Amino acid sequence: MADTKTPTEDIKSTIQELEFDGYKFTVDTDLLDDVEAFENIDRIENKGQVAAIVPLLQFLIGADGYDKMKAHFVATEGRFRVTKLSKVYQVIIENFNPKD
Repeated sequence: MADTKTPTEDIKSTIQELEFDGYKFTVDTDLLDDVEAFENIDRIENKGQVAAIVPLLQFLIGADGYDKMKAHFVATEGRFRVTKLSKVYQVIIENFNPKD
């Protein structure tokens, strides 16, 4: 008997709406499994280079998405603090579910 499932039935969406400190944003957490993200994650996790969060976020949510996030925190707090940036990264990592 032929498989009657459509190809999209087997694919679980990894696009998630996340929220941090009152700001909602959309990210495809599967992008964390891309080679393009790997170098920045290595810099953040193994080398303590927090500045690598910026290019990683730009890859994950797009440059426009990052600019909107930055503008939100500047508007609400006067600036986009490194502590907020780090916590946004943690929220994204906590929601990462690698595929088998």
